[in-house]
Amino acid sequence: MEKSPRFYRRLSSFFVFLLLLLAQAPAQRTLKFWAVTGSVLDVEMYRSIARDFERANNVHVEVTPIAWGNFQMKYFTAMAAGLPPDIGVTNLGGPFDYGTVGGLVDLLADFPEEAKELEKQFDPKLLEMFGVGGKLYGIPCDLSTLVTYYRTDIFKKLGLRAPQTWSELNKTIGTLEANGYQYYFGFTNGAQWAIGLYTMPYGLPGLQRKPDGTLTVNWENPKYQEAVMEALRLWHMHNSPGKDLGSRVVGMFRSDNPGEAIPLMLELHTNFSGIHHDVPELDGKWDIAPWPKADDGRPYNVMGGTSYVIFRKSKMKREAMAWMRYLLSNPVQEKMVLMHLQRSTDLGMPLPSPKSMWSNEAESFWNQPSLASSRKLFDVLRSVYPSFATVEPIHGSTEANRLESNLLDQMGTYILDHLDGLARQKGMSRSELIRAFGAGKFTDEHAALEQDIAAQLKKGYGEIAPKALELLRSETARYQARYGDIIDRLPQLERQTNILDYVKWAAAAVLFGLTALVVGRPKYRKHAISYLFVATPLVLAIVFVFVPAVVALFLSMTDYHPVLPLSTAAWVGTENYKTIVHSGDLTASFGRTIVYALFSMPVGIVISLVCAYLLNYKLKGQRFWRFLYFSPLVTSVVSIALIFGQLFLGGPQGWLNALLMKLHLVKDPIQFLTSEHYFLDCVIILAIWQGLAFTILVFLAGLQQVPDALYEAAEIDGAGTSRRFWHIALPGIRPQLFFVTVLGLIGSFQVFEVIYTLAGKSGDAGARFGPNDSALTVVPLIFHTAFETYEMGKSAAIAYVLFAVILLLTAAQAFFYRRAEARS
Repeated sequence: MEKSPRFYRRLSSFFVFLLLLLAQAPAQRTLKFWAVTGSVLDVEMYRSIARDFERANNVHVEVTPIAWGNFQMKYFTAMAAGLPPDIGVTNLGGPFDYGTVGGLVDLLADFPEEAKELEKQFDPKLLEMFGVGGKLYGIPCDLSTLVTYYRTDIFKKLGLRAPQTWSELNKTIGTLEANGYQYYFGFTNGAQWAIGLYTMPYGLPGLQRKPDGTLTVNWENPKYQEAVMEALRLWHMHNSPGKDLGSRVVGMFRSDNPGEAIPLMLELHTNFSGIHHDVPELDGKWDIAPWPKADDGRPYNVMGGTSYVIFRKSKMKREAMAWMRYLLSNPVQEKMVLMHLQRSTDLGMPLPSPKSMWSNEAESFWNQPSLASSRKLFDVLRSVYPSFATVEPIHGSTEANRLESNLLDQMGTYILDHLDGLARQKGMSRSELIRAFGAGKFTDEHAALEQDIAAQLKKGYGEIAPKALELLRSETARYQARYGDIIDRLPQLERQTNILDYVKWAAAAVLFGLTALVVGRPKYRKHAISYLFVATPLVLAIVFVFVPAVVALFLSMTDYHPVLPLSTAAWVGTENYKTIVHSGDLTASFGRTIVYALFSMPVGIVISLVCAYLLNYKLKGQRFWRFLYFSPLVTSVVSIALIFGQLFLGGPQGWLNALLMKLHLVKDPIQFLTSEHYFLDCVIILAIWQGLAFTILVFLAGLQQVPDALYEAAEIDGAGTSRRFWHIALPGIRPQLFFVTVLGLIGSFQVFEVIYTLAGKSGDAGARFGPNDSALTVVPLIFHTAFETYEMGKSAAIAYVLFAVILLLTAAQAFFYRRAEARS
């Protein structure tokens, strides 16, 4: 039946009405939120809160988790690509790192009313590090601090109480050690960034900008050095089972046996829930207390944690601010606390950052029955919160702090060496000597040792303090000259054409020209299918090799910050190359790289040769042995680092230390990962083990190409196994030897993952690439320069120097190989 025109008019009217309704319905917007976190459960928590926010505001929050280990690179990459999130969680230093170069919103400028309201939620001394020059780039998010955990039953037996001051803390540790116990210092042990825990009770930040703008380095202040001496005592002059013990430390806290038990722990407040949950049998036998204060200073507690930031290129700044305010509201903060405490894994109560959560008005929340087990922790944190303070960051502080970090690493090694030397003089182990100190013996020797350490510390600070002050002054002046007017002109600069645009256009023109040539010339057109197959790798090579290489070469001759658009790269010519050559860092890193190559490559090749030669025989269980030697090749570097991190752990719980002590080869645990004497050796051992599989595979393939008849003839002539190896096997795999040597040398000069992952297992105490930068080879130096000091031009210059060195070494190897082949 045919429809009437009236029907179609009604149908069209209905669709028009439907479109009008859809047009009037508010479209849902998506806010991109990146959260730096170490727990999947934190992501679920944020998503749950986001659903509540969406119902109230019709804004969908897309939560993206970022792991601690690589969050900076992801943020930098997103900002450099012009695709940052709208709002994110980052570390406490993020607001300074990204904000001062135009990556973040100045909250006071863009949201004056909302920012003022947010500021009221915090003590002003807590916000110092989140802004520079009257600008506010971030807000504290989730905080962390140290508390003192102690076994009340063991303390009562020994006549001890919770230490209230540093001197009481040292006496308490000494008494524990004299009775065979140990103590544990976790998260901030040896960390330079936490040194303010010892100096700030005296109002002495290491690097300081005074109210009149004067830059000051307080390292040579006697009070500052006295405070650092206290840190060195706690870090290195007592018996501690080492760091990174994970859940094992809770088991040791539970133990009552001297020699194994640690009745005193200085660790993050988040461990409270873990102890309460994992060892309920200790209820009533343990307690917590705040960090002891300096004897003649005010209470001060280290503050770690994260911050919220809004990105300048966000298209939803208003919604991002609403989300930030929502997260910092008391109801949401309370929900976060409850969700953390309800977990069965990843336990740990967060330390809310707004002061309203610690006021009298919040008493009803903390007094509810579900939080009864955490009441003691709340009381301690409530007393600690007012002691938090931060200082305004200063340009150049990253490199200046690196100087202090390396000095602290040197002092750690110095102390352990002198303790070992004194122990040998007394005919005892280091642990026995420390127990004797705790019992009040050898007081003269102990005092002399401390005087020696203090003198060495004073000398070290005297050498690096002028360098640090010069760094602060030069970097502050450079920032003003380089970025002073750029920040205000960023929108204009982002629209300008840059080197990447030119290179992309040139590459596109080349590809277009080649395509036109093939299509336009008959003699090429008949091979079009062949050229089509060639085109794919050619395009990939141009896009992912040629274009980045040309841009990197240009950047090596510029001063460029990775957060800013490429159009801001200032041309400096060969200045970067001159700077890296004269700074000494490049020479030192090449020296470490050569040491690494000289030990790892020859040893690896020799072991691989022997293993491949043995595997080439028909051994019993040959398939098993081949699988065993091949397994490192299919194991990730991170997994290997985790295994070797436990192998080299610097306490009696470390697998290698446990074995050496059981065999009575050493008296005390060796600090493999926290001593500059051993760290690079550990890296070399790991690298040799990891590289064996591939090298064995190449040699085994070569050996199997050598005719069996040659071996049989040599055996008939009376040649033994060693002579057959030297005169038949080795000449037969000469091409494989050349191949492995070339790749091994290139790999040795490009080593990074092994160092980066293994250094991570030494904890936050040491430098990122080993204590005292003992494994800062060339590629780690490139990473450090690009992603820690943000000098992309210098980083690119180092990369091209490395490229030239590798090219010359490879050419030299090829030359000598051809000469050897010609002679043979």
